[in-house]
Amino acid sequence: MNSNIVLGTSFSPEYAISLGCERPLELLEIINKELNIKDIRLGLRWNVVERDKKISLEYYDKYLKYLFKNNIKVCLNIGPIKVFRWPEEHIPKYISVKREEYITPDMDIAKYSYEYFEKLLILLKKEYGKKLDNVMFQIENESFYRFGKLGLLMSQEYIIGLLEILKEYFPNNRIMFDSSGRTNLKEIVNLFKDINDMRIYPYDSLVLGFNYYFKLPKRFQRDPLKGLSFSSMSIAKLHQYQKELGFGLEISEGQFEPWGKVITPGNSHVDYQYLIEKSSRYFPHNYPYKLIRLWGSEEFALKIFNRKVNEEHKRIIESISLY
Repeated sequence: MNSNIVLGTSFSPEYAISLGCERPLELLEIINKELNIKDIRLGLRWNVVERDKKISLEYYDKYLKYLFKNNIKVCLNIGPIKVFRWPEEHIPKYISVKREEYITPDMDIAKYSYEYFEKLLILLKKEYGKKLDNVMFQIENESFYRFGKLGLLMSQEYIIGLLEILKEYFPNNRIMFDSSGRTNLKEIVNLFKDINDMRIYPYDSLVLGFNYYFKLPKRFQRDPLKGLSFSSMSIAKLHQYQKELGFGLEISEGQFEPWGKVITPGNSHVDYQYLIEKSSRYFPHNYPYKLIRLWGSEEFALKIFNRKVNEEHKRIIESISLY
């Protein structure tokens, strides 16, 4: 076992409820206590935080308090427009946007986004203060990839605008951006160069996440670290940039749940082993903190909660405990 590998996850209480769980906080506790996962990403959805044009963290408060109380490393995906889990774009109903728009700072949705974003940061600072000192923030989710019900893309200029606001309130925190496989590595590295050159955040405050999905509906199993077009950045080239510039790396989503007819992720020990062994190659050999976030821990924890764990699940649980 590679001692530098750390297992983390993403947790969505909204998704847990959609699975039929009436007490999502108990699933979070299972993930933390029974699976011993202590690095967790939580998403704050714009259309949940803002209701009737007033913002409140009441919905997320108990989850945030649990994370802080139990000394968990926290990543907050604060959007504003894209936060992980379908439909990806979690926008209040009073804001209209066309499908497949390219978001630039001069657009109405960007102006609404900036205004809400600053209010959210002020509220976070007011409610949680120094507890946020070590939190890593994620700006938008897959900002350069058209995955989502609306298929929106974000311009670099729009992203820079968000970061300039974030810096006013959280100048010393780390920031994560995620790529859909190798598709957007080049754009994110170029963004990192501009962020550093503009002295918004230094390289060592930036983290490049990789969304690793190896079994998709209607496709054969594949290794997303390989096999895309020659225009996609290679992992060897990424390692070179990481060594030269010093930004961080993580597997932001490692497939650990079924997707449509593909039912084995999260239910097969072989698939789990494949995920850990293959996705660990995303990191340079001696990288000190190889974080792999298991995507789908809500569904896995619900099986434990409902006592519907089979022998395959028990083998996975045993393997997870080794980390």
